[in-house]
Amino acid sequence: MKLSTIFIIAGMFIISLYCLIDVSYYASQIEVENNLTNVPMVSMPSIDIQQNINNKSVSYGVYHEPGSSDPGDGTVIIFGHRTLYGSPFYSLDKLKNGSSVFLDWPGIGNVEYIVNRSFVVSASYRISVEQGQKLFLITCTPIGSDKQRLIIETDLKKISPFQKTSTQDNPKSYYGLLIILGFLLAGLTITYFYPVEDDKIILLLVTIGLTLFLTLGYIFPIPAEFISSQITSINNIFGI
Repeated sequence: MKLSTIFIIAGMFIISLYCLIDVSYYASQIEVENNLTNVPMVSMPSIDIQQNINNKSVSYGVYHEPGSSDPGDGTVIIFGHRTLYGSPFYSLDKLKNGSSVFLDWPGIGNVEYIVNRSFVVSASYRISVEQGQKLFLITCTPIGSDKQRLIIETDLKKISPFQKTSTQDNPKSYYGLLIILGFLLAGLTITYFYPVEDDKIILLLVTIGLTLFLTLGYIFPIPAEFISSQITSINNIFGI
């Protein structure tokens, strides 16, 4: 094995450790601040909707029907426009059966509902506020018209106390996969153009091995602080 090949392998190993920091970061769950204000909030993660709820008018955004109940006390009804006024319920028609809808409600907690059906009625339809532990999301349909109403019916699943923070998957977790792919492509490129034919197979095996190493780091994230400390130790050994 050529000395230059050894240096390249050492460099690839050190670079893979730096890549591992970001791979593990993007693959790890993150802490998020929950809504602890006095303003109710509705969120629908599957269609990327998160809006405050007001008690003034639908012209101010998402509006809680005052004749309906608070979560846990009975039927909850909220309205939102699909056009103008911020269009808070623009993509409400994309909410599918089985999707979760969350209400963060002051004095009550985090309330989860599950969508069971959607239906369209005329604008004159009056929905009952005595339908048990349900949440109804109501908006106009089709977009740009107020002739009909799209209604999403959901059932109460659970009520959880507020927590200051919670963990969730990093929404940019795919960045970790892109880093792994970039490392693999760079390794393959180096292998392809490396002038020492006898050592190409070694570089290929090293590239594949380190790519698998990064993939394991994506599946089983390692604390970034630990990786950084190992890099520092390696740098100290080589006097870098």
